[in-house]
Amino acid sequence: MPAFSRPLPLARGGWRRRIEVFSPKIGRRLSLGNYDAFRTWLVIEANPAIDSFTERPALVGGPGSAVIDFWVRLRNVPSGEFWFIEDRRRLDGDDDASLHDTPALPAILYKQTVRMVRQEDLTTWSIPIANWSRIVPYLVSHRRFRDPLLEQSIVVFLGQQKTLDDVLERFAANDATSVEASLFALLAGGRIECPDLVVAPLSGATRFKRP
Repeated sequence: MPAFSRPLPLARGGWRRRIEVFSPKIGRRLSLGNYDAFRTWLVIEANPAIDSFTERPALVGGPGSAVIDFWVRLRNVPSGEFWFIEDRRRLDGDDDASLHDTPALPAILYKQTVRMVRQEDLTTWSIPIANWSRIVPYLVSHRRFRDPLLEQSIVVFLGQQKTLDDVLERFAANDATSVEASLFALLAGGRIECPDLVVAPLSGATRFKRP
């Protein structure tokens, strides 16, 4: 079992938000404590270079210290790295900011590189995050019903850049939802790419192609 594979419990409290999701990347449910963690999770799901992750993998220090938001393992960094989300309340001038300040983090923690996910990053990623909030439900609902033959046919068809509408028209003999799910599964696995998702909402005009 890889290091940091078990999430710490989400702190209890009647005031605490709990967002329940299912990750197609690691095949299990997650409980996330805030919307920034939810948005960062979508960024993780969207990145085919990340092959595993854990939410709330460890504390920054001793008991009572801040919780690290994510440990992620990239294919080219098998040891993994920690992602820590900058606290929005401190930036907004919350009266309780002193209780929630993002701590000064070292560059290395538990022999893992530390990356700060800043609020400006999440704002910049707003379009792809919105797109992947639409894509992930397809990946979840069809994860047990993947059609390798259909997926390979789509890969062959995308030797040249095609729109989503082009793909649906080409494979009109198949259920449209299954075609979309297959397309998105290929995207999540890195077998096709779609730069349009970074700059524009997902639509029939969204273009896909092989790398």
